[in-house]
Parts: sequence; structure tokens; C-alpha cells
Amino acid sequence: MGAVSVTSDEMRILEEALRRYPVTVEELRASLGMRAGAFELALRSLVRKHLVELEPLDDRTYVRPLAMTGGAPPARPSDADDPSYR
Repeated sequence: MGAVSVTSDEMRILEEALRRYPVTVEELRASLGMRAGAFELALRSLVRKHLVELEPLDDRTYVRPLAMTGGAPPARPSDADDPSYR
């Protein structure tokens, strides 16, 4: 998957969700101090881009991050005999 363009609000939400997971939608919005409208708009955009998923459980909805921010992915093993090579 190639790079996906995100706004600064979307990046803030994604980074905070990664840092605090498991976190509810309301906890996440409150911790970021964002206006409800701006938060909802950015969150819906992240869902459309498949960067987060909303998980409704009982009376709360959790935000599950599906993407990492920054950094390189872990190196793949270079030896075909290594069981993690597959």
C-alpha cells in the first residue's frame, strides 16, 4: 500500500489512537481537545481511508488504529531457513 495523504487533524487523531489504544471515541476527542464537528469530520475521513476502524462494544465505540505513523517497518529476515521468513 502506498502513502496516504492525511490532514494535521487526522494525524493527531491517528497518533493519539495509537498511543492510547484501547480508547473510546469520546475519550479520544476529549484528550485532543478538538471541537466535536472537526473531530467527527477527521475521524470519518480516517475510516474512509482505512486508517482506523470503529468498534462498537456495548454502550461505547472504540477507535482501533489500523496504520502506523513514522518509522520504517521491521526488516524482513534474509534467510530462507528462518521460520519467520515466510
